[in-house]
Amino acid sequence: MTPENSSNPFLKLKVRNLCLRALLLTIGLGIVLGLVQGLLKVKFNSQVMTLVLYILIFGFLCLWEIADFNRFGIRLQYVVGRVPKKHKWLPMAGLVLLIILFSLSAYLVSFYLLSLAAPSFVENVMRQLANSPSPRNTESPFYNLLAAIVYIVIAPITEEFLFRGIILQRWASKWGITTALIISGVMFGMLHANVLGLSLFGIIMGVLYIKTRTLIVPIACHAFNNSLAVGMGLLASGSKTTTSMTNQIEQLRSIWWFGVVLMLISLPLLARFLYRNWPRQNTLIPYFINSFQHGE
Repeated sequence: MTPENSSNPFLKLKVRNLCLRALLLTIGLGIVLGLVQGLLKVKFNSQVMTLVLYILIFGFLCLWEIADFNRFGIRLQYVVGRVPKKHKWLPMAGLVLLIILFSLSAYLVSFYLLSLAAPSFVENVMRQLANSPSPRNTESPFYNLLAAIVYIVIAPITEEFLFRGIILQRWASKWGITTALIISGVMFGMLHANVLGLSLFGIIMGVLYIKTRTLIVPIACHAFNNSLAVGMGLLASGSKTTTSMTNQIEQLRSIWWFGVVLMLISLPLLARFLYRNWPRQNTLIPYFINSFQHGE
């Protein structure tokens, strides 16, 4: 929310424009890379190209939005904010671990239920996940380094800037904090395979941003979350599995109960965190609180 809607620069930003720009960048850069491969008569590694495309798309998208900041008089420093003094980082690490437990439980339970109703859909999603670019101990050091940079550095910075710094504050200015937190979190989750787990992740990162008034805290939590995922990918056996997708689905069904146990452990604690830290509907967005603290 804002003191005066007429002076709120976030009402000038449009999420639909951001989505359209992301689509145009994806198509345009994809065509350019395709032409480069055709002209050079070389075939780049598809997973490396996926990582490179991610860097280019999200990098240019952030720069495009910063150009809008300059056009509409939005100060980047007030969007990013500063780390609060004596911030308690250890509880944040515990919070991230709880989110990981819930994400794993949501994955196991939701995919189990979907496998009963639409096994072919689950099979396609699991195949996409297996082929998605991620660090593995069988890959080259260059590939793993690039993947680690994308997951631990690029993704947390760009995604938190776009989803929390822009989308959340835009929709909070338009519809209020509660609606913005929920819808922006669900939108974030829909861009990932584990929709339920990542939607809650997005909502919690939004609450942290509203509470601390700095993107640095959710960026750090996001980076820690991804660091653990990267570490598990590097430590796990990287050999190509010969198990069929049908057998993998059967294995998933056999451990659905473990997901329920993890959910019973993590969800009440995460719900308690949200209950104790959920902002009031009339809470100002971080941008305005940060600007007021600087006397503007």
